Amino acid sequence: MRLPFDSFCLNVSYLHYLLVGLLTLVVGCRDSSDGPIGSSNVPDLYSLETTPAADIEVLFIGNSHSSYNNLPGLVKTLIEHGATDKSVNAFTAPGWGFLADRVNDGFTYETIQARPWTHISLQAQKYSTTGLYTYPTSAAELWIRRVKEHNAIPIMFPEWPRKLNTEEGLRVHQLHMSIAATEPACVAPIGLTWDLAISRYPHLEFHATDGNHSNPRGTLLTAYVFYEVITEQLASELPFIESLNFSAEEQQLMRETASEVIVANPPCPFPFN
Repeated sequence: MRLPFDSFCLNVSYLHYLLVGLLTLVVGCRDSSDGPIGSSNVPDLYSLETTPAADIEVLFIGNSHSSYNNLPGLVKTLIEHGATDKSVNAFTAPGWGFLADRVNDGFTYETIQARPWTHISLQAQKYSTTGLYTYPTSAAELWIRRVKEHNAIPIMFPEWPRKLNTEEGLRVHQLHMSIAATEPACVAPIGLTWDLAISRYPHLEFHATDGNHSNPRGTLLTAYVFYEVITEQLASELPFIESLNFSAEEQQLMRETASEVIVANPPCPFPFN
């Protein structure tokens, strides 16, 4: 998660959905440009307990970058069209916040324990927007351990670069690779995929108007990366999906970009033991 101007905490309030049977307001620190959560699939205790288990159970833990334009729903759609013999559920964990802030929040760990997740995405590691400062990664490493203790595959989610920033994608990816080298986890090469797509297709826009979040196209590009990381099937071989509201040509360009980057940057090179 980005720290604008390398500040540690901004005076911004936001809603955390407490997984204790009711919703409670909590004040926390986040990116000042975080937008509305939109239609992302945020579970409550009842839905987590009553939704039938699927072959693939995916949980996204993070901030608005993990939920904007319903990223979990897109990943679910892709898996349903690609891994046709697999059922899938995909949820966003309640609340927005840094991974460090979630360690003792009282509901994130309960969410992990609530279902037989097969894959859990971890996003919102603090990092410097300028690259001049470093922040502890111990919380991310703790979450990776907790995910593995639950017999799920941890997937680190390095954020895409801000608009017109040509170095951030690689730097943030390398930060997450260093975390995985300490505590083994998969690292989805999201920033690297965005870098290639932006350089190769300058006529396509992947950022929202704030230059920080993804627009629907950027979210779909990110979803293709997660599809391939989760299923271990090439995103480039997915069919055209009319309901995605992008042309067959655009879908093909994004699918092939995701697969090209993943082949060059294997997401799970670390043994989970």
